[in-house]
Amino acid sequence: MRFTYAILIALGSFVFVACGGDAPVSSDTTSSDTTATTPTTENYENSKPAPPTHDCNIQNDLLEGNQLWIRDEQTLVAIVADSTTYDEDFGPSHRVLEVYNTENCELVKREVLPVNVSPDFPYYITQISYDNATGLVAIRGFKDIILYDVENQSTLSPIVPQFRFERLLDDPQSGMIQRLEVWENYLIGYAQDMGTFAFDLSDRSNPKAILAEAEYETEEDGFASLFILSVDNNSSQILIPEYDYEDDAFEINAMLSNPTAISDQITNSARNNRYIVLRERNEARTPHVFDLQEHREISLPANVAGQSTQDILKYAKQQ
Repeated sequence: MRFTYAILIALGSFVFVACGGDAPVSSDTTSSDTTATTPTTENYENSKPAPPTHDCNIQNDLLEGNQLWIRDEQTLVAIVADSTTYDEDFGPSHRVLEVYNTENCELVKREVLPVNVSPDFPYYITQISYDNATGLVAIRGFKDIILYDVENQSTLSPIVPQFRFERLLDDPQSGMIQRLEVWENYLIGYAQDMGTFAFDLSDRSNPKAILAEAEYETEEDGFASLFILSVDNNSSQILIPEYDYEDDAFEINAMLSNPTAISDQITNSARNNRYIVLRERNEARTPHVFDLQEHREISLPANVAGQSTQDILKYAKQQ
């Protein structure tokens, strides 16, 4: 009996040792796998989604809606007025840029912007001008635009809309920027009586004005403009933006169902015409005809599409 008991104890010890011998190997493997697949606490915290709201309060005088929270960047951008910009003749001057880190509500940037034509003319933050691809917030002045670089916490020199043809306007309100939107890497805007303008934001430190390929003067929105904007190295999109005064609505109006390799060859004498014909860079030189006054593309029957540019224009004018 004692002998049997001794054997059982020995076998139990053997099993314990055998299991204990495997444990360090298994533990090392698990540790290695965990390091490879499980993020550290720091990485996990950095990868957590941004909260749905913030609790930062702006203390200075703020016009309704004149702030923009960039949730993914945990950044709040606002235009305010304070005692430093108060004008005895005009009152509060809303031209102080304030930027907050909404993780702790710390003020990380404060800059007084130049007088916007008159001290009582506010700067406005454009709500739909920010895009992760550009990293820029557009601040709309009366006739110019100031871009704020979120990543570098800096403002760029003011940019001014440019147009292909000279504008001769006497109304004091003419040229007032009324709309700004981001499309791809471009900033598209509308200036009263002057029409649409565009900037290329691909190089965030050096925005470049893009001239419309064609401009046609209309009664509805001053000038209707056609832009050919590069989407990649091989294709472009055509925009004929439209501003509706009655509804205070701005539409970008992309003309092509998909970006296409299209020629930008337009004779200078045709750049102010209502109808513009452009051709794809393919063997068939597929034509597209656009009506700038109606801000649309005109569908071409197959028998017309195969005709000359002049015949296509004749067809368009009859529609």
